[in-house]
Amino acid sequence: MTRQGRRRLYLIGAGLLVAALVGGRWLAVETAERAWDRTFAGGEAVIQARYLARMLQALVLVVAVTWITGNLLIVYRAIGSVQMPRRLGDLEIVEAVPQKTLLGATVLLGVILGTLFSLGAGDWWHHAVSAASPPHFGIPDGTKLARDVGYYVSVLPWLAVLQNRALVLVVGALGIITLLYAVIGSFRIRHGRIRASDYARTHVGFLLACLAVAIAWGAALDPAEVIGGFHGTVDEAALAVRIPGARVVVAVAVVTAIISIVWALRDRPTLIIAGWAALLISLTAGYFVIPSVVRSSTQAGAASAELARRRANLERLAFGLTGAGGGLDDRMPPAFPSGEAAVRAIPLWDPAHVAAAAQTLPHAVALRPPRPDDTGAAWLIAPLLPLTGTATSGPARLAREVDSGLAITTLPTKDGRALFGPPPTPTPTPTRGDDAPIITADSIAGVPLTGWWRRFAIAWTIQAWGLVRGDSSGRTLLWRRDVTDRLERLAPFARFGVPAPVMRDGGDGGDRGGALWWISWGYVSHRAFPLVRPLEWQGEDVRYLRAGVIGAVRAATGETHLWLAPGYDSLTASWARRFEPLIEPPERLPPDLRAQLVYPPDMFRIAAQQLLRASADSAGEGAAVGWFMRPREPYQLGSPRPDGEVWTGVALESGSFAPKQLVGLFAAAITARGPAVHLWRPSPPPRSPPSVPERLPGELVGSSTLRPGQLRIWPVGNSLITVQAQLLDPVDARTPAAPPPARIAEVYVTLDSRSGRGRTARAALRGGEQIVTDTTLAARWERARRLAARADSALGVGDLELFGRLWRSLMSELAPTPRPR
Repeated sequence: MTRQGRRRLYLIGAGLLVAALVGGRWLAVETAERAWDRTFAGGEAVIQARYLARMLQALVLVVAVTWITGNLLIVYRAIGSVQMPRRLGDLEIVEAVPQKTLLGATVLLGVILGTLFSLGAGDWWHHAVSAASPPHFGIPDGTKLARDVGYYVSVLPWLAVLQNRALVLVVGALGIITLLYAVIGSFRIRHGRIRASDYARTHVGFLLACLAVAIAWGAALDPAEVIGGFHGTVDEAALAVRIPGARVVVAVAVVTAIISIVWALRDRPTLIIAGWAALLISLTAGYFVIPSVVRSSTQAGAASAELARRRANLERLAFGLTGAGGGLDDRMPPAFPSGEAAVRAIPLWDPAHVAAAAQTLPHAVALRPPRPDDTGAAWLIAPLLPLTGTATSGPARLAREVDSGLAITTLPTKDGRALFGPPPTPTPTPTRGDDAPIITADSIAGVPLTGWWRRFAIAWTIQAWGLVRGDSSGRTLLWRRDVTDRLERLAPFARFGVPAPVMRDGGDGGDRGGALWWISWGYVSHRAFPLVRPLEWQGEDVRYLRAGVIGAVRAATGETHLWLAPGYDSLTASWARRFEPLIEPPERLPPDLRAQLVYPPDMFRIAAQQLLRASADSAGEGAAVGWFMRPREPYQLGSPRPDGEVWTGVALESGSFAPKQLVGLFAAAITARGPAVHLWRPSPPPRSPPSVPERLPGELVGSSTLRPGQLRIWPVGNSLITVQAQLLDPVDARTPAAPPPARIAEVYVTLDSRSGRGRTARAALRGGEQIVTDTTLAARWERARRLAARADSALGVGDLELFGRLWRSLMSELAPTPRPR
């Protein structure tokens, strides 16, 4: 065999080896993924979604390679031959490159460039599925386009990615082809005029026409993209100037495409330069120059007020403050009947300190819904999975708040162990068939290791080559034990939050003989929504966010369920139709699990951000700031109602300087009727004594030994109670790895106009000398000011009896009766 033959044989062998490695790896991963997907009821929907994603990627690859290679082959036909200089001793000879080699190089270059131009299409299947079955909100976008808002989160993104990829392919091909023609001398510019051969002019002219058509397509989509937020926040300049300017760009681009075709057929260099100059000028003026000038000179007026009104309505819809099941209620949340009932139910601890006391992580702690026999708040503590092995690190526990601190007890469970949970989770673990957890017919804990090819494929996928051995046959692989990762692979259209533990099916509501489950909210978001300004969520800007899916994983068996959440939105419903029967209807959500649902934390935070932003908008130009949240992070507490849901709340304050004014209470919960969102802004009538305080107590300051707990504010009757603990949590530099457990040092309680502190919440509320009235000069002056204002109102309406009572109270504040010595 000749040297050239051996070289060819080596190249063929290397190519086959690469193909075998790449193809074998792909086949192994596909086998392992299909085996895992089929362990779930409805897992075929996940397989079909993965097929669709790969089909779209393959289609984009084929189109890109065909487009680039076809254009290169057209240039190849224009090349007669390529001469390559070679030196042979002192002689320099020129040797023509064989046509087969040149053809092969052209095709190879086209494949490489086409592959590069096809990258980035991995998430196209999201847009394709949404566009195939678009959601219908039944709400117009509030502009002259009058499209349903569902168009902006489904059809428009799909059209936008297609137009953008078409533009990229045309610009890429035009640049490469023009460069090649310039290299071979068929295309050049002399004295400001284009000089090209007929062959090159025809080719480049038709590419220019394609580019003009792609620009016209983008200009036709531009009005909807502007309204949807693709190009930044919508303002009056965009609505009044850029949208009409886009129509002008469409007309100019169509004319430019015709001119390009004319130039391709007949050499008219002046015409082609004039046409493209007009298109570039219209693009620059319509998209950038004129909107900037109008934006800088626009003054607030009726049109701006109308835009703000429409935007406010759509922002409430986008962030869950309006709509079916999530309307903003201006009534008071369920109030405690008395201060005694409030201090008995309101938690003093928070997840971080409970976790420190129980020596676990905060995400393993969750506030349990209250029960009639509770004497204080109770926290469920789930066991964490060890980093190695399959045994659980401990039993589930319950921490009850008592006067002495936390009373932690063990909760017996049906399963007795935990194999699935949130991070940190161990690596995939094989278990023997006789040691596998008990599973139901439609919920399989892991992937059965049956057959040599499945074992080999899974071993190659997770790099656990011990599974290839024959003794692994008949065992079960516990794969993807991380709850969040498990749920996101089953519902790839959503992102799931931090899971929370719950106890289900217990003989006493979950306290005796229950099963430990992890539940997590699945959030469906989008970067486009008409007229809406973005808010930051998980490190990115979103214009739409709803919690539409609930995922649950049983800690012992891995049994997994996905349900549509109460009050789900139209976008989530369209995704659920695509993933049936994997996504179950909300009616199938078990009642005992529904009763333990907490309002989605991320939805509450982003809704609170929207309220703060809306308050700044309504404050006007003269006000520097709007509302503030107090405390900075939302708190949770048990409901005073007998149904016993958990409420999430935060107080809202206004004012640039301390002390700030109390604005209201923002609270939300998942009730038996669905999501309930309240924004209660108390406004006491002028003829009644003051019940709701105008200000919240000052911030509790910690020290090297004390840590302030969460400040919790909630209605009691017609007033508000605030409860906050000061925890003894010293920082010991000598033993940083094992700090002493925290305990409550003092509790601060305010109710009506009284404030107090004590070792317990009850003592702070009713402890005689421990309940004190704020007698500082500032507090007395503030009470006097309020009494004077209300006395003036009573005198204005002619209520002399009320005026007399208020006058006497005012005098007692201004000149208090001295205590006897």
